[in-house]
Amino acid sequence: MSEAWDEAAVGRLVPGLALALPRGPHRGRVGEVRATSVGGSLELHDFRTYQPGDDLRQLDWNAVARTDELILRVRQEEVSPRVEVVLDGSRSMALSPRKAACAREVALLTCEVGARQGLSPTLMVTGSRPERTQGPACRTMLRRLEFDARDDLASALARLPPPRPCGLRVVVSDFLFEADLSALAARLSRGAAGVFLVQVLDAEDVEPSGGEGARLVDSESGAALEELLTEEVLAAYARRFGEHQRQLRAAASRARGLLLTAEATQPLASLVMGPLRPLFVAGGGA
Repeated sequence: MSEAWDEAAVGRLVPGLALALPRGPHRGRVGEVRATSVGGSLELHDFRTYQPGDDLRQLDWNAVARTDELILRVRQEEVSPRVEVVLDGSRSMALSPRKAACAREVALLTCEVGARQGLSPTLMVTGSRPERTQGPACRTMLRRLEFDARDDLASALARLPPPRPCGLRVVVSDFLFEADLSALAARLSRGAAGVFLVQVLDAEDVEPSGGEGARLVDSESGAALEELLTEEVLAAYARRFGEHQRQLRAAASRARGLLLTAEATQPLASLVMGPLRPLFVAGGGA
């Protein structure tokens, strides 16, 4: 059964918000400068590597000669003003009903604020069966979403189509998994002029509660990670968690992105006014 989430709270916030779009130029892979704002007037917007099914007439042979890769010219119409939301569909995102609800609310708010702002929202979910949708259908997908993937976001990305160029990419996950964080952040930022990693955490993610018989359990596999949650185990978890957060923040920064950590126990309005403020800025218009 789907966890309860507050669509009405999202609706109340949308009219007064706008997404923080990149302000400066962003360089593409082979050195071409993109338009300084999403939806600018430049016809030639960027370059990217060839993907099966692309129009070979758009190959840039000078770039091919310089890089030994198939490089395509990307026209402005392909990079139309667009916001892309990637939502982690793994089981760990439903550690508690509130964590799942918060992830849904942040994803929906991003899509609907973007749409009101004139962007074209795309939502991708890395569940056991990856899904992708656009526009008003984003809300429908979130309503029926089950967080059922048994692998983490880093592994599940392999099941998604390669990222397309976009103005803004927002990735919603708990990011609590073992992975090469620098490589992950670089992959998530590829082709985007701006990237936000929105980390949704439950209280148990931050500070697991002990007690008689309590154990750490992997949410994806269900396997016990420690025999018992003793004080020593909890202290070691706190140290690992702090180091993981430091590395994740540094990886986001190296990828020219920003890590925003949201505590799921807080109401959406408080998150928007607090930790998510760099993403959602006041001043939405009709």
